Amino acid sequence: MSKFIQKAPILTGLRNEKVWEISNWLDVFIVRAREYLADIFNRLARGDQRLVNAILARSASIESVSDAELEQLLNCSRDRLKIEGINRSTIVESFAVVREVSGRVLSMRHHHTQIRVSISLLRGCIAEMATGEGKTLAATLACATAGLAGIPVHVVTINDYLAQRDGEEMTPLYQALGLSVGIITHDAELAERRQTYACDICFCSNKELTFDFLKDRLVLDGSENPRVLQAALLTKDSQWAEKLLLRGLHFAIVDEADSVLIDEARTPLIISGEETFGQREEALLRQAMDIAAEYQKGIHFEENEDTSIHITPSGERLLIKLTEDLDGLWKSSFYRDPLVRQALIAMHVYHLDRDYIVDQEGLVQIVDPYTGRVMPGRSWGQGLQQMIEMKESCDLTKPRETNAEISYQNFFRKYHHLSGMTGTVTEVAREILDVYRMRSETIPLLKVSQRKTMLREVYQTEAQKLDRIAGIVAEQSGVGQPILIGTNSVSSSEAISEVLTAQGLEHTVLNARQDEDEAGIVALAGELGAVTVATSMAGRGTDIKLSEAAREAGGLHVIVTELQDARRIDRQLAGRSARQGDPGMASEILSMEDRLIKKMSGPIIRNLSVLFATTKLSMPGWLGMLIQKNCQKRIEKSHYGQRLQLIKSDGQRQQTMAFAGEKK
Repeated sequence: MSKFIQKAPILTGLRNEKVWEISNWLDVFIVRAREYLADIFNRLARGDQRLVNAILARSASIESVSDAELEQLLNCSRDRLKIEGINRSTIVESFAVVREVSGRVLSMRHHHTQIRVSISLLRGCIAEMATGEGKTLAATLACATAGLAGIPVHVVTINDYLAQRDGEEMTPLYQALGLSVGIITHDAELAERRQTYACDICFCSNKELTFDFLKDRLVLDGSENPRVLQAALLTKDSQWAEKLLLRGLHFAIVDEADSVLIDEARTPLIISGEETFGQREEALLRQAMDIAAEYQKGIHFEENEDTSIHITPSGERLLIKLTEDLDGLWKSSFYRDPLVRQALIAMHVYHLDRDYIVDQEGLVQIVDPYTGRVMPGRSWGQGLQQMIEMKESCDLTKPRETNAEISYQNFFRKYHHLSGMTGTVTEVAREILDVYRMRSETIPLLKVSQRKTMLREVYQTEAQKLDRIAGIVAEQSGVGQPILIGTNSVSSSEAISEVLTAQGLEHTVLNARQDEDEAGIVALAGELGAVTVATSMAGRGTDIKLSEAAREAGGLHVIVTELQDARRIDRQLAGRSARQGDPGMASEILSMEDRLIKKMSGPIIRNLSVLFATTKLSMPGWLGMLIQKNCQKRIEKSHYGQRLQLIKSDGQRQQTMAFAGEKK
């Protein structure tokens, strides 16, 4: 039986320590505040330790009971949870029973770190658990306890693939506990969704769940008094039971919580209907595209850090000149300025094989920047979708009229109990606390990580970087070590693929074009000598299993070829290696021509790059890495400001709606 062992304090006297001199009231306050906070966290840790030990002890005492006796213990635990609720006493009994059932059904018993994760989830926190430590199994203790207590549970993942994988993997355990399990996917019909949400445990993606919530809001819009509706739902009035999908927002566990709650916080979820779109509207958009084609970057417009477009005074004068012979909306700056700005965004901000792809049917499909996956059914608004279709010579789709809208920030704050898991939350712990009122807890590793940081190199040009990556692949794949090359776009993955192909190096590509083959590609990525070039699709939630031969060859080597918009995403990619005590490596091979540098570098950095390029001097590695990290911090700060602005604007909008007497 494993036990949670608290680390001994670091011994003093090994180095010269600075003595804190108390000289005024502020210093006294700081010292006492630190001592007070440290005492609180130590008590919390000791409390968790005692609770974990009690659960393990109770679990050990029931390992030898028969299946019939275990069934009786399960029924008793269910009855206690429904009568007494979820408290320390009922948690001990419930966790012990679920752990034993898991051992018999799945041949896996939760270790002490996984138990601590579920304790944190029941506390309403974000649990940071290192990648590969078994978050899927860890969450079953909290899910099963809430389900046995009669609370509907939503396990929210970042895509349908993970929802289906985790749901199918854990279904035997939940069914053995007498709990019903449902899985929501994109192609599920309304009747099927209604039945799934009626289950005790429901696995779904954040997108599908939020859209179903909006569908229910449309059903209830303009209906009776909310109190009457609540009474109808509680009494299972057939009038509403046949129309609504969800049973309410009760208990949610968000997997990869930082991705859902932070990275996608700004994403608006919109249910829309088709607008009127005829020849006149199409002609207006084509005129805007023709006008935007006359604009020169740096003279007539500038691209801002937040991917918006600023038209310069020179651009405004050009717009007046180009539209002086046009009539209609072009006579008003109120209409013409946004139209041309949207056209410039379509032409210069959004790029093929990075922000979107054109599928085999000739349709423009948006690519999720954080997961690398296609988002079917999504489209840009305000004419941007149609302008991009014009840009790519595709058939035009009809614009959509907004019927219901909500952001992830607003949606998840509606839950009675919200918690989450992730491998990377430290960087945004403060924001999580401010926005969602959720504390973050770091869970200790079960095994010491064997990951080695091998290379951190920055090259002047993209070509030099690609040649270096090909050299590493040729060297390490020759000894059988599996390699995962991470990129941030479809075009980048295909560029690396072309270089590897030219040098005769066998490999597999995983991006938005191969999303249907994802499971098969991931299954082979840990084999001896496997080389996989992937976008962010191989990041979060991807579990690459190593063969024994690949493990002996050094484990998976992850090569980061471009820094992402957040350090957490890079950590997630590196976390595909050295999981659960396996060997592994992580390297960063970058260039000064990467998208992040082009987007976020200031005039000083651009002049430095020109200097090294013209003088043919090599940039010191430490300087290149410093520039890369600085650009990454700048874009993180920019995104943080945008998320704060979204909160403010949502709050102002709600106040305005309340003042107007409108329903929310």
